[in-house]
Amino acid sequence: MNDSDNLFCDDSFLKEKEEVSPKDHFGEINWRVMVVDDEEEVHRMTRAALRDFTFAGRGIDLVFASSAKEAKSALNKHNDTALIILDVVMESEHAGLDIVKYIREVLNNKFMRIILRTGQPGMAPENDIIVNYDINDYKTKSELTIQRLYTSIVTCLRSYNDLIRLDEAYKKLKKEAEERILIEKQLAEKEYQAAIGIAITQIVHGAKNILNALKGGEYMINTALKKNDNELLIKGWEAAQTGISRMSALTRDLLDISRFNQIEFKYGSITALAEEVVGMFQDTGNTPQVEVLGEIDKSIPPLLFDYEAIHTALMNLASNSIDACTYKQYDDHDKGRVIIRVYSEVKSGFVTLETEDNGHGIEEDVLDKIFVLFYSTKNFRGNGLGLPITKKIVEGHGGTLDVTSKKGKGSIFRIRLPMNK
Repeated sequence: MNDSDNLFCDDSFLKEKEEVSPKDHFGEINWRVMVVDDEEEVHRMTRAALRDFTFAGRGIDLVFASSAKEAKSALNKHNDTALIILDVVMESEHAGLDIVKYIREVLNNKFMRIILRTGQPGMAPENDIIVNYDINDYKTKSELTIQRLYTSIVTCLRSYNDLIRLDEAYKKLKKEAEERILIEKQLAEKEYQAAIGIAITQIVHGAKNILNALKGGEYMINTALKKNDNELLIKGWEAAQTGISRMSALTRDLLDISRFNQIEFKYGSITALAEEVVGMFQDTGNTPQVEVLGEIDKSIPPLLFDYEAIHTALMNLASNSIDACTYKQYDDHDKGRVIIRVYSEVKSGFVTLETEDNGHGIEEDVLDKIFVLFYSTKNFRGNGLGLPITKKIVEGHGGTLDVTSKKGKGSIFRIRLPMNK
């Protein structure tokens, strides 16, 4: 290295007026650079060397400090400092290193670039400093020529500028995301409130219809008692029983909605559950016009599932299938048929519970509505809660519920549950 190139040997530039402060030649805010060194000569020479410095269309504003204490005070005042050129040994052997920790740990400033320069490299070995301190460059005063100083400063300012822009972009994206989340929360809250309103309206509507049926039965019973009309009395009582039954079903289903918020997993036999459901419909004899069959794979091993919840789900599907057959007109040689199947899909790792019927089927434009709360294709015979409850139970198990149907031919509902949870 030629000594004439060294920042601290070449004093030809000192003939310039050192008090001249660099200005912003392009109308933007200057880069703020802090120089911390206990040698006044270093301040003078650095000021002179950088008096005409510009980078990215911006000049430079220099801030000087002669000790760690002055540096900390200046850093607190100028929190927009882009770069600090920092001497290691000042009032103590590690004063500069203490400032590095102060910047990174106390001020929590990760953007400011730090160039350490020292005239006593033995007191602060470069390898140790680079590894243990968050700095960006390390120079000895003997090797720091004007050109190298300029190169180091430009490199650090470019890095600082990139970090600031990235941080601004991050904050902008974060703000946009927070605003979007807030809007979505507000929309979700409105939808939730609207859903509650609709739910209450539907419940009240259903209860009102049931109440009308009960009032009709009450009227017939009172009239029959006055006229001593046993036939009318029986009709009135049947109407009242229908109303009571529907109110019980509505109450039960509403309780199920809240009851199955929490799924309790225990090992159990899914085949035993299915056989129980098949047996319940075969033994009652309430629907002689509908044949209920079971096709159950008994080799399926025990699974983790909520027995009561899945029992309710399969009962709901089987009841719907039986209803679909009960209210369909069949030829003399045919009758309603519901098949409850259970089989495993070993490759996909799922167990399927399936109900297939040859009932009246579901119209295609209705299929996407049947899992919506309070939507029912049964008119006065349903409250629109069974399928939504079933879907909620299945999804709570990590499974899926789907349906295929053809108007006039029948429907197949499939519950798919994971075998390993």
